[in-house]
Amino acid sequence: MEKDEVKSFITQSLFLLMKSCNYEKITMLMIAKRAGVSRRTVYRYFENKNAILNEYFNDLINVYKRKLEYNIKENKNVILLSFEFIFENSNFFKLAYKNNLLLNIYSAIEDIVKEIVSYNNEDLKNWNNEYLDFYVSFVAGGINKIFDRWLNEDVIKEPNEIFEIYKNVICDLDKRISNV
Repeated sequence: MEKDEVKSFITQSLFLLMKSCNYEKITMLMIAKRAGVSRRTVYRYFENKNAILNEYFNDLINVYKRKLEYNIKENKNVILLSFEFIFENSNFFKLAYKNNLLLNIYSAIEDIVKEIVSYNNEDLKNWNNEYLDFYVSFVAGGINKIFDRWLNEDVIKEPNEIFEIYKNVICDLDKRISNV
């Protein structure tokens, strides 16, 4: 078996185990058994289960970033793309949420928002770093809270429904601030 194939079996095994077992209770031995490899093999590629989770998450984020890059170049709506990506991977995100493992996701959302804002933005020339940080925090914070709410629903809404809610909230907020 190829190295990448073994690593993929291991990361997928952790994900599958999280469906039936709390993350904290999962051991490297359980992951090895589920992957059909020895515990020694698991340790050859990963220091601990957090490293396995990070591998899975980083692979997911890399797929998202490729889609994001393409959509930015094609002038497509990147916020809608983000909600579509979350929806497509909602099983993982719900498991991560259930196991209190979303800290990495929130950090990644901030990085992604910064990439989106920074891409081909003429306004950026007039922004100082503090303003950019506040801007990114505001947008990412809103997306994070919508993300939390969305994942907590029994029936997950379609991405275009969530996007419409997001868009309407932003428009309403703009109107209210303009009237102050």
